[in-house]
Amino acid sequence: MEYLGLSYIFGLSTMFFGMMAWFFWRRDELLYRLVALLTGTIAVECIKDFIVVNMGLYSDPQAWDVMTAIDMVAVPMYAFVLTELVRPGHINRRSILIQELPFIVLPALYIALGNRWFFYIEVGWAAIYGSSIMIWTSVNIPRYNRHLKELYSYTENINLNWLKVILYTFYVILGLWIFDCLVIHLDMECVYMVCNLVLWMIISYFLYRHQSVMGELADWKPELSTEADDENILAAKIEKLFSSGQIYLNPNLKLSDIAAAVGSNRTYVSKFFNRDSSTNFYEYVNGMRIEHACRLLSETALPIQDVAQKSGFSSPSVFSRVFLKHKNCSPSAFRMAIHK
Repeated sequence: MEYLGLSYIFGLSTMFFGMMAWFFWRRDELLYRLVALLTGTIAVECIKDFIVVNMGLYSDPQAWDVMTAIDMVAVPMYAFVLTELVRPGHINRRSILIQELPFIVLPALYIALGNRWFFYIEVGWAAIYGSSIMIWTSVNIPRYNRHLKELYSYTENINLNWLKVILYTFYVILGLWIFDCLVIHLDMECVYMVCNLVLWMIISYFLYRHQSVMGELADWKPELSTEADDENILAAKIEKLFSSGQIYLNPNLKLSDIAAAVGSNRTYVSKFFNRDSSTNFYEYVNGMRIEHACRLLSETALPIQDVAQKSGFSSPSVFSRVFLKHKNCSPSAFRMAIHK
């Protein structure tokens, strides 16, 4: 019965990770290729582990250690995915090779020389390396999200708030994995594999929804006309876009859209919002949207969801959340107060 349950988990895991590898590989972006490489590696490791367990080699401590040592080649791949999420474009072939090298050399030395200290060193390095990457990611997520608000008027499907929950769960998985490495027991292997599978189901859902921000985060080379260099003219153009053009009603508005509309560079346009308006792009645009919504709530009987749509919000839930932040009350409460 124990073998039957474990075989089922191995089969389910292999099928899931194999499908995810195929699915993400079809999306031609570095992030998804890294995810495909990681999930494909996990699928191959599931097959390898299934063979080892069914051959009865799990009872041999050295065979278990070798199997685990080889599995650790996937540890840096997690780091590559996290790095590409938080710092798009930061990963390159050189950094991949340097970070993977210890997880290739140490298992090779252990297999060749049979000295178990190489295995312990690899486990210890994996724990230190994994914890460092998770701390680094935790610190950089707020920085990434703040930067997004300088470029986007929305955060749905591009912010990394969901990744915080995933990271906390990673700490649990990392702890289970280390315990699984040191305790040779099939029940522990089952617990680890089930937790890992559930975690990856959640990760895959958010990764599927996550939109690429590479185009906006890429550096621009300024090619400005003489007119665009004049800050007063630039400010007048931007203000006209918002007052007369009501460009803020576009729910997918980005800083690059403003820059293109005024014939300027994204860096100069960003300075307008950060310096002249004493706010960032996200707050400025959503402030304009909220004021537009207030007019609709005061002057019309439109349903709240229609007010949200006509004010440039992607959904009623986002509208309610932003409205509450700006006005300290819900849209319906605001309307009731106005019409008393």
